[in-house]
Amino acid sequence: DHCGTCTACIDACPTEAIVEPYVVDGSKCISYFTIELKDNIPSEFKGQFDDWMFGCDVCQDVCPWNRFSKAHNEPLFNPHPDLLSITKKEWDEITEDTFKKVFKNSAVKRTKFEGLKRNIKFLKD
Repeated sequence: DHCGTCTACIDACPTEAIVEPYVVDGSKCISYFTIELKDNIPSEFKGQFDDWMFGCDVCQDVCPWNRFSKAHNEPLFNPHPDLLSITKKEWDEITEDTFKKVFKNSAVKRTKFEGLKRNIKFLKD
């Protein structure tokens, strides 16, 4: 158990989804909302997502143990080159063809085109 008395992830979770050590309430988790949820994201979470349109890594980012991790060297994990150049306007106007091209071999396909559009709209409204 590396956590000890650390509560960095609990304290940092933007939606308070980590309710106690080792316990995530999936019904409050940004990753659940943006990847798995098929319905609309509940409006009560408006303003809590920062810019997370697919998944969330806040808990991983604040974990002091993750500073010891090494960067990957696996080319398959690198983002599609077009992804890095998409502007905010282009995200708003993303087409299904662009979605399929950019996320061809990506986990982002799990949320489907309609889900990504929903997530973008939720962040925008």
